Amino acid sequence: MMKITKTEETISFPPRDSFEMRENTVQGARIGVNGNAVLIASPRRYKLFTEGCDRVKVLDGKGFFKWKRGETPFAAGDCFEVDAVGEYELNGSGVFIVLKG
Repeated sequence: MMKITKTEETISFPPRDSFEMRENTVQGARIGVNGNAVLIASPRRYKLFTEGCDRVKVLDGKGFFKWKRGETPFAAGDCFEVDAVGEYELNGSGVFIVLKG
């Protein structure tokens, strides 16, 4: 089912300092990788895609998810399940961990 749902942090996210940061920016954001997890430090907007279920934890910042069914607000400390939505955006300055699923 296509949805973005705010959840409690019921799964373990890797710690922020465990990511290997890339030298170059992607879509204007600094990116780090740790297995199937991605750390995104974005100054304004970052596009993602999933046909599975991504888990997103907002470490810093605030803004909103933008996807084909509308917008969903987020703030530091929030966790979300992003289930089979296709393309979605993290809009707003922030730092996020995305577990790709």
